[in-house]
Amino acid sequence: MDYKGKCREDNQLQNSLKKPYEQEKSKYEIELKKRKTVKAITEETITELNTKVSVCKSEIAEIKHNPEKYVEDVDKKPKAQFYLGLIVLIPITFYLLVFYMSASFSAFFKNFNANTELSAAIFDGKALSKAIDGGWLEGVFIITIPFAFMGLGYLIHMFQKHKNWLSYIKIATLFIITFIFDVILAYQIEKKIYDIEKTPSSPLFDLKIAFVKAEFWGIIFAGFVVYIIWGLVFDFIMKEYDNFDKIKSFIRSKREEIKNYQQEIILIKEKLNIIIEEISGIEGKINDLQRTIDGFIFSNKHYLTFHTEYVKGWFLAITDNFEALKRREELLSKCVLVEKNHLQEHDITDENYEGKLYKLIN
Repeated sequence: MDYKGKCREDNQLQNSLKKPYEQEKSKYEIELKKRKTVKAITEETITELNTKVSVCKSEIAEIKHNPEKYVEDVDKKPKAQFYLGLIVLIPITFYLLVFYMSASFSAFFKNFNANTELSAAIFDGKALSKAIDGGWLEGVFIITIPFAFMGLGYLIHMFQKHKNWLSYIKIATLFIITFIFDVILAYQIEKKIYDIEKTPSSPLFDLKIAFVKAEFWGIIFAGFVVYIIWGLVFDFIMKEYDNFDKIKSFIRSKREEIKNYQQEIILIKEKLNIIIEEISGIEGKINDLQRTIDGFIFSNKHYLTFHTEYVKGWFLAITDNFEALKRREELLSKCVLVEKNHLQEHDITDENYEGKLYKLIN
């Protein structure tokens, strides 16, 4: 106990013994600083990703009310305008189907009589059934011919997407082709009516005669003008659908971004938990080393030298003061046993061991 007190008060000895622990503590402190820096960066990354998720959610909510802020060339209410245009387009489509099936049947297959009127010449409620009765090729022709016109309308819409002179030439060509076909239909129908009503002195029917008849132009405009209206409405609907689709695509892309951000956050949080555990472990080691540094180290090596001299003194004293050999040997054996138990009790038997740690206990 006397040596223990001296060892505690020997600052030079304690500094020498504590130096390895201080160096080890410094290494852990540097490692702790690195881990905390990584932790701060990781937490900042998570915060940034959460901010991005919030921004995406905000943009998804806002685009429905203010779409032009996020998407170029888009109307504020594309959905309402799209359905409104669709309501207008559907009946016009049915009209064109009926008109071109009836007009084509009248122009190419129907036989007129003296009682046939213009309205009956253009519209025949049984045109489709009569065409099918006339043969399947005739039926297919009558059924598919309106879709040829609608295909031309679709091409016009596609050409309008490319704003250049070649597209305008193609659009003008399609309009001319459609007009010419309507002229042919009107000419054929009007010719059949004229042939029934003509007299022996009447001239042969030609374009000059057709152009001065109101019925001729009535047939053309009943088809061609409505076809132009159908094309304009169709083009309008497709543009609104593009607007609507742009908004849906924007929302879809933002939701995909949110999903990616959230998955990234999960992965980063897993790494953050590992870093937090490492920090906790390093802090525990630093605290343990600090308690060692704040306490003191009992030097086994120095104490064993002091202890050996002390025991040697006892041996000399016993030898000098006890002449009886048996008593002297008994005392020396007991002294050796006490010495051995003492060293084992205090765990200082190994002189190569630097020292026993007496840590500071809070």
